[in-house]
Amino acid sequence: MKKITILFLYLMLTFTAAIAQKVRVACIGNSITYGHGIKDRARDTYPAQLQALLGDDYDVRNFGVSGTTAQKEGDFPWVSTNEYKAALAFLPEIAVIKLGTNDSKPQNWTGNERFIRDLEALAQEFAALESHPRIIICLPAKAYEVRWDIHDDIIAGEELPAIKSMAKRNHWRLVDLYRATSGKQERFPDGIHPDEQGAGIIAAKVLKAVKKERKALKR
Repeated sequence: MKKITILFLYLMLTFTAAIAQKVRVACIGNSITYGHGIKDRARDTYPAQLQALLGDDYDVRNFGVSGTTAQKEGDFPWVSTNEYKAALAFLPEIAVIKLGTNDSKPQNWTGNERFIRDLEALAQEFAALESHPRIIICLPAKAYEVRWDIHDDIIAGEELPAIKSMAKRNHWRLVDLYRATSGKQERFPDGIHPDEQGAGIIAAKVLKAVKKERKALKR
């Protein structure tokens, strides 16, 4: 009986250690991260596909909330959600931030100053966590239609250059999802949200960035 108890304790400690060694990846974003329109969200959202691509050495969590903005004064700030609190408590080692689509709505857009201020503050808040996560900033995906008041001209003409400058200023890795999703209208059935294959395109692009940032982690 004593040998069985010792073996059980050993297995439990090994299992616990294996979980603790997983690289924690937080996917922060809006409905595109959440997986709006995707039937099997547990399998086919971009964070779920990213998890499958990365394998068991990673713990990828989806903190996407539909309709949310980077701006604290937007009509639905991501920082007002329970997912915001949960993402902080997760203590990620890599934080992938993909916001901006809903900020392009007329009721939210007042120019780059407030948008970049709040997006940068959000990323800096995560960077300051005790887990010292590596920050990955994603450019928004292309919007193919003006739906839900989302405007691609604002995304492309104003948000993209501002986000690029912010990422460069803070030495954060930038993932160009706008270019990756351009010319892929067939993968965006409603003009805004990717289908399963479109989410796969995003996952593959983010995968490369996560692997590069993994090498820079101090563990």
